[in-house]
Amino acid sequence: MGNALFSFTRAIGSAGLALALAGCPGEPPSEPRERVAAPSGTTLADKQWLQPLDASEPDVWLASRSAGRDLAVGDPAVAEWRAILADADARFGEDQRMIANRAVQLETMLREIDIKEGVRELLAGFAPFAGKGSRSGFSDLCQHYYNLRSQGLTRVAALDLLRQQAPPGTPPAAAGPAGAQP
Repeated sequence: MGNALFSFTRAIGSAGLALALAGCPGEPPSEPRERVAAPSGTTLADKQWLQPLDASEPDVWLASRSAGRDLAVGDPAVAEWRAILADADARFGEDQRMIANRAVQLETMLREIDIKEGVRELLAGFAPFAGKGSRSGFSDLCQHYYNLRSQGLTRVAALDLLRQQAPPGTPPAAAGPAGAQP
């Protein structure tokens, strides 16, 4: 009986100590173990990127971003973006969501160094570097392009250099300059 009484007393004492420590004034509340970023925008058009579990479709997102307002799936602008992303998806190893996110990220990074190139323009400029079915690396291409542009190369010069540096077997770029925009 003495053993049981001792165990009971110890349990009560431990519980009391835990309650006292939990309610100490001046103690900051414990932080959650995982921090979750707040959504970047309240509308689809305002989103900075698509989260992996975001149910939004990349074509609707890009069309909405371009329009500056949320568009419905049936909007003709969404169909245009769907075709652009399907073409990119057939060429690059990343899926449409990743391609859309990377292209928007590149557009943002370029804007930060005062270069105005849109997602549509970037995708059109990169398409000749990857033949359909090649599954080339879109993210790598974005990084190389950004590095060249941040070094002061024009759009045409950067795309020409990327074309020259393409590994053997990469399809040649379409005839003519890839765009005359600096």
